[in-house]
Amino acid sequence: MGVAVEIDGLTKSFGAQTVWSDVSFTLPAGEISVLLGPSGTGKSVFLKTLVGLFRPDRGTIHIDGEEITSLHERELYRVRRRLGVLFQDGALFGSMNLYDNIAFPLREHTRKTEAEIRAIVNDRLDLVGMSGDGEKFPGEISGGMRKRAGLARALVLDPELILCDEPDSGLDPVRTAFLGELIAELNRTTGATFLIVTHDINTAKTLPDHIGMLYLRRLVAFAPREEILASDDPVLRQFLAADMDGPIGMAEEKDAVGNGKGETLPEEQYRGEHREDA
Repeated sequence: MGVAVEIDGLTKSFGAQTVWSDVSFTLPAGEISVLLGPSGTGKSVFLKTLVGLFRPDRGTIHIDGEEITSLHERELYRVRRRLGVLFQDGALFGSMNLYDNIAFPLREHTRKTEAEIRAIVNDRLDLVGMSGDGEKFPGEISGGMRKRAGLARALVLDPELILCDEPDSGLDPVRTAFLGELIAELNRTTGATFLIVTHDINTAKTLPDHIGMLYLRRLVAFAPREEILASDDPVLRQFLAADMDGPIGMAEEKDAVGNGKGETLPEEQYRGEHREDA
């Protein structure tokens, strides 16, 4: 079954550049959540912070009640075994066939026999609709198949939390829809908690139980999908409508937030007025 993830006051900077600050929300156990945001808002950095690849400047992350930001590497290794991660490109080893790619975490992190590994790998290949494809190499298959193979590898250790970094990147709308349905089915069958970073609006409108959004170095909102889709927040409305008219511009440094009177507010004032809602 999935685990709850409690994020409180999380802040991350690189040098003088703040990526996001004071981010707080809870991923409900066993549900699918989506994290949205314009390009460059630090969504991938956020996922890597949850995995422990980056240390936050401030704030805490509790996974199933255990605070992980202060753990040493050996302790983090134990926590990471409870996680599955699907990176944007699948992160498959080009020199290995798909079978060996998917078997890799089992060989590295468990003492299972090759017979046990074979049974698990074949089961995960079947789960993602790739039975019989184990002998193929990453360079021989489509981008969509690489995503599914990466998802199969993320599942081999029976994770309780699965993080997906733009799984639909580079896919056409039809294959994006199929991938979304696959994730929904995996959530139903495994009970794992999913957090998905995506730019795909249709995925955000149909797949998750909860939606969050990062913008201008802060969390705009995190709430049930129906509440987000009905929100009158100008950033959420513009992004979900893929509308050019609104506070989000081509470049983040030029972004401003409308105040409903045909005017705009600077970032600092927007953040101050909305802090209690974030």
